[in-house]
Amino acid sequence: MTTSAPESVLDVISELLIERLDIPSDEVRASTPMRDLLTDSLMIVEMAISVHDMLGITVEEEELRAATLEEFAASVEARRTDR
Repeated sequence: MTTSAPESVLDVISELLIERLDIPSDEVRASTPMRDLLTDSLMIVEMAISVHDMLGITVEEEELRAATLEEFAASVEARRTDR
C-alpha cells in the first residue's frame, strides 16, 4: 500500500482490530476502552502479537485492558519514537 503520508499508530491498530479480529468498524472508536473491544483472553494475546509483528512494540496484557484505544495507540507511538 502506498500513501502520501504514513499511517498513524491509531490507524494501524484500528485496522488490526477490524481486519484481524473481525471487530465491526462502527465499534472501533478512539474513546472505546480496549477491554470492550478485546472481549476474551485469546483476542488480547492475538492483539499483542499483531502489534509486535506490525509495529515492533511489545505490549503487556494489562496495557490492553486498562486503556482506551486512543490511549493505547499513544502509548505505542511514544515507544516507537523512543527508539
